[in-house]
Amino acid sequence: MMKNNFNIRSITFMVIVLAFIFVFINACKRESFTLATTDDVNITGYLDRYPEQFSLLKQIIDRSGTTGFLGAYGKYTLFAPDNAAITEWLKVKGKASVADLSVEELKGVITYHLLPDTIATNKFTDGKLPQITLYGQYLQTGAVNQGGVSSFIVNKTAKLIKSNIKVGNGIIHVLDHVLLPATLTLAQTIENNPRYSYFTQALKETGFYDSLNIDGATAKDTTRRFQTFIAESDSALKAAGYASYASFRSRYSKTGNPKNHADSLWLYMAYHISAGPSYIPDIISSPAIYTLAPKEIITTKFSGQSILLNEDEFNGVVEPGVEINRTFSDRTASNGVAHEVKKPFAIKVRLQTAVYFDVADQPELRANPRWRGSSAATIPLFANGANLTSGILFFDPSKITQAQSYQTVTVPDPSRKYNGNDYLSLSLGQNVQRAQSFEIRTPMLVKGRYRIWVCYAQNGSSGAFQVVVDAGRAGEQTLPNLVDLRQNLDVSGVTSATSSLPSADPLMLTNGFKRYMATTSDVQGTLRGLQPITGSTWGLMVGRLAGTADIQTTDRHWIKFSIITTGNGSNGATNIDMIHFIPIDADQNYPRFSISGTAFNRP
Repeated sequence: MMKNNFNIRSITFMVIVLAFIFVFINACKRESFTLATTDDVNITGYLDRYPEQFSLLKQIIDRSGTTGFLGAYGKYTLFAPDNAAITEWLKVKGKASVADLSVEELKGVITYHLLPDTIATNKFTDGKLPQITLYGQYLQTGAVNQGGVSSFIVNKTAKLIKSNIKVGNGIIHVLDHVLLPATLTLAQTIENNPRYSYFTQALKETGFYDSLNIDGATAKDTTRRFQTFIAESDSALKAAGYASYASFRSRYSKTGNPKNHADSLWLYMAYHISAGPSYIPDIISSPAIYTLAPKEIITTKFSGQSILLNEDEFNGVVEPGVEINRTFSDRTASNGVAHEVKKPFAIKVRLQTAVYFDVADQPELRANPRWRGSSAATIPLFANGANLTSGILFFDPSKITQAQSYQTVTVPDPSRKYNGNDYLSLSLGQNVQRAQSFEIRTPMLVKGRYRIWVCYAQNGSSGAFQVVVDAGRAGEQTLPNLVDLRQNLDVSGVTSATSSLPSADPLMLTNGFKRYMATTSDVQGTLRGLQPITGSTWGLMVGRLAGTADIQTTDRHWIKFSIITTGNGSNGATNIDMIHFIPIDADQNYPRFSISGTAFNRP
């Protein structure tokens, strides 16, 4: 009996197992997997499909020997000139057919029209494409409007008549002209243009002609494979008072040897050359051009429709710059791009000077009618996952989206006496919804060594910050002192502006602290404008030395604040008013500032 029961149980178990296997197999059959990445034809297959439009291009591909990889799987973008475009191109070259051209010439045609990546028109910019062609030169894209119809244009000559054709190994854009690569180097481009006889001679005498005469495809130094050259025309130099090249050379070459890197003519020409191909859109989007002149930059500014070089505001004074002549700019060479300016420009010689930076003074904030208004207001610095100013950047946007209302500029605050009567009011680092760091872009700093002071209003709910100059950029420097916004000044017993607080200044400086607010008010005062202010108020407005930085380039830089420890409260209240950049041998204690922004020098 027990044996029969065992058999029954065994049979039942086997039936269940077989049923499970049957269901599993059928379930697997219902899900199929496609091994091919796409059912679309590849580039060559698409061209074969439309011979009335691409038969000549297909002939070029076949004769050049590029059929193999264009018919294989991969990721390419082909700018495909149609039959009409190729027919016109052959006519201009004086050729009757594709067969009249060499294999190498045809291979160059294909590689110049081909990018090793898939780039749709939504990635086109007004400037060079992000990928270089297989030929070894960049393509420029832009837009043109004719008869009220806008079209994409490539290299300022060829319009896209059909775009974003997706095939198995990439994307095809159809062109109405054949694209022609640059054949002249930057040196040859300048020399062959009669506008630039002065600069041609200067390039040869300084030795830059040779370095600018190397084709980008054969350059051994990859850092100089492409360069940007900014030329000055003979007419512009003559208008500036140089009647001949000899007078121009005499003005700048002081050593008698223009190839000497200490010679002013060598430095002048080096200041007009930078590494990498920078087209007009690249110049507009970059705050500076780093030149071959050691540690010297050219600042850039887009004003209306003008691109200005070295138009700077320095310590409140606007220094006029020079305008790029767009008619003679964006000229592609085989190893870079050439531009022209309307007036000559040289390296700006500036003396190092202190900069007292009110961090709430930002271009986007100035445009807000509530900025430094007469009534209390807050202006947001961050909203909808985005920074609202170009000079104050918050990191980890996902962490501050829910707390974005706390990243503001506040004006005014009756309980504190801030410079300009406003300050950055930030909520940082207390929980996962708060940013851990942010960056502030500085005004122009002349290269040299500076003591950097962070001026703030003490708050026990804030925290200690590590300060880094140019974090993640060239010249990065971590400053040695933590800036702890929970610390205040010890001014116990001080009850008015006429008390002996200044006598404590040397001791505070020794310990890396200072007062930065003045005892003078433009709004309320008594004898000589002195305003009675309690000692506790003075102690809350703190200047803290973050450290000494060696600023190596005259430029605008970035100061990054990263929270290290947090405060006692829950809001992480961080109130920053100013940052002082003071040369190491200058007075660190003065000037001091009033709520109106007035600076008061040492009495």
